[in-house]
Amino acid sequence: MIDEDSIRQKAKEDRVTHFATGIAVFKDGKLLVVRRVAHDDFLAGEWELPGGGVDAGESIEQSAVRELKEETNLDVEKMIGTFEGFDYTTPKKPKVRQINFKVSVKPGDIALTEHDMFKWITVNEIKELKTNHVMQNCLVNAFK
Repeated sequence: MIDEDSIRQKAKEDRVTHFATGIAVFKDGKLLVVRRVAHDDFLAGEWELPGGGVDAGESIEQSAVRELKEETNLDVEKMIGTFEGFDYTTPKKPKVRQINFKVSVKPGDIALTEHDMFKWITVNEIKELKTNHVMQNCLVNAFK
């Protein structure tokens, strides 16, 4: 699905230190978003896509599948495509590049482990979420 070698080469040129994934799951035309716990040390209480860091020795696609399972208990059925990602920094990571995927999932119930709430939103509800402008743009791009 993705040309991981090219992505990693470009990231090296751009001095990216870490990779992360964002995973867009749709149901009945609505996008799944999750809220970070209020005591989180980064973006506490903000809404985002499920996802997270790529572990050493793991492909970016493998990370997306693992992170979705870990954070929501949902299993990827099919990788549908990618959409525009972004770079960001955290207190512990100087430059992170997020690669975003659209996926279909197998039937199952959501069980959160790292977030305190989830909801299914339409594109028009994005502006009502507590989140930053980078994630707002990401969520809008997921609908394209």
